[in-house]
Amino acid sequence: MKLFTNAPQILLGILCPIIFIGETRAANPAEAKTIGRVVRERSDLSNFLKLLEKTEIGSQLSERTSIRRTVFAPTNAAFEKLSKESVKTLLDPRNGDRLEEVFGFHVVGKSIPIIGLEKYAALRMATGQFLSVNYKAGNIGAAKFTGEVIPCSNGNIYLIDTVLTPTTDDLFQRLQKDGRFTIFTKAITASRQGKLFQNMHGLYTAFAPTDEAFKKLPPAFLESLFLPENDERLEDIIKHHIVDRIRAAGNIPNYLSLGVSDVTPISAFGQQINFKMTSAGPTVDKAKVLEADIPCANGIIHVIDSVIPPVESSLLDLLRKDDRYTTLVTLLETTGLDLPVASSSQFTIFAPVNDAWKIEPYASLAANPNGENREKLYGILARHVITGKHVSENCRPYNKLRTIHGAPIYLTRMGTDSKISDIKITDTDEEAFNGLINAIGAVIPDPMELPEGDISTVDAIKFVQDTLTKAAPMYGKGDYEGCWRFYTARGYEFLSKYSKFLSSSTRSNVESAIRDDQPLFQFAADAWTSRNAFRDALRALEQREDRIQDSYLMQSPNNTRFGR
Repeated sequence: MKLFTNAPQILLGILCPIIFIGETRAANPAEAKTIGRVVRERSDLSNFLKLLEKTEIGSQLSERTSIRRTVFAPTNAAFEKLSKESVKTLLDPRNGDRLEEVFGFHVVGKSIPIIGLEKYAALRMATGQFLSVNYKAGNIGAAKFTGEVIPCSNGNIYLIDTVLTPTTDDLFQRLQKDGRFTIFTKAITASRQGKLFQNMHGLYTAFAPTDEAFKKLPPAFLESLFLPENDERLEDIIKHHIVDRIRAAGNIPNYLSLGVSDVTPISAFGQQINFKMTSAGPTVDKAKVLEADIPCANGIIHVIDSVIPPVESSLLDLLRKDDRYTTLVTLLETTGLDLPVASSSQFTIFAPVNDAWKIEPYASLAANPNGENREKLYGILARHVITGKHVSENCRPYNKLRTIHGAPIYLTRMGTDSKISDIKITDTDEEAFNGLINAIGAVIPDPMELPEGDISTVDAIKFVQDTLTKAAPMYGKGDYEGCWRFYTARGYEFLSKYSKFLSSSTRSNVESAIRDDQPLFQFAADAWTSRNAFRDALRALEQREDRIQDSYLMQSPNNTRFGR
């Protein structure tokens, strides 16, 4: 018995030296193939080695095995493109800060494999500045990849043919130097918003209309924008072309892009910028994106083909202007719902087009909207008016909304298609100052459902079991991305319906697993993480149900205990 009693101590005594030896070896950069050591061993990187040895970042790449970095290393041939004076100035001890900046502009603070680099449009370098990348085309900034990738114990090295120059121009300077934005920069200056584009204490995304975009405006209107009496209007327009934070059209590590679930940029003016991916390419507020993700020292620029002024019309104004909604407008006015729709309160309207009202039983009601029909129509229209502003184009896969009557209604998205109560939304997120309009081709049916108080733990258990059962074959076939997205959609539905049965820790675990954080690869790991979160939730729900059953049996001791 003593042998078995002391077994854990004996096992620990055996393992400790092994663990200690393993840590000692991993921590020894002289034995590990660190980025620094690999650079030292490469004769074609001797000039880059001079930079590495003189910088703090470079010493970390040599000595620290626990970090992970990606280095874009210019070959000796790349340095030969520079003048001897430039190299001498760079290596001068008096220019240490500049040397750190140049070297840091070749380093990313994470290890990026080729499968990841192929999917990125830009990178944020160790200096905090952005650098454009198109690996498939072989370009990074002004350099080209030579084709060789060197894996190291603490990251990866990509060889490039040109020394990269750090970006120092802010958004305004970059626009000024480009040549395509003379009217836009003039308007920025005239509106006294230059400081907004030049602020180096934050990161911003600018939507920049070209000169041709401004010339689409009526000449008299364009000229009037620069008159002193229109200062505020010009200021509003300029503010609506810049948003806080990085919102790329492509992918940048650690930054959520346009088009990702729940990512709706709000301009400095205070209205949202509506992004859509159309068959003709990406658009923002219906303006076509001509060029995306131009890096600057304090953000990125998207070039657009039209000016995007702030919206001044109300929901009712927009409905009245659109010939598709003449029947809907008439019914809103008849029932009195036109008043709240015209107010400053925020609403989202799912607007049936005229043809939707030609189908029975709605056709008869719409033809005679008075008397008892008026009350019926009020109830029908109330299903289509949602309290608050809810984006449909890039919404979560599952959203539980509330009508103005407080009834639940469900907004879902699968791929690029959004639906409200299983009705396809044909035109999404037309913005008014007090909300959004979504065109639909049918009238929403009565959304009445099982009262929420009647939903039980058993319903939640069945939902999770069904989710796990349907997801397993997808994972088994290798459809990892599809499996993860299935878990994401089901996860939002699960939390909406059954989160009250979960502890805060279990709920947080599910929320973390299903969150759309814009993964680009490693979907197998993401799907497996989601699966485990659902399994944990299932165990918690089953334990909860067992406790309920035990409590019930204690109160009714004469009942048969099945399976006990």
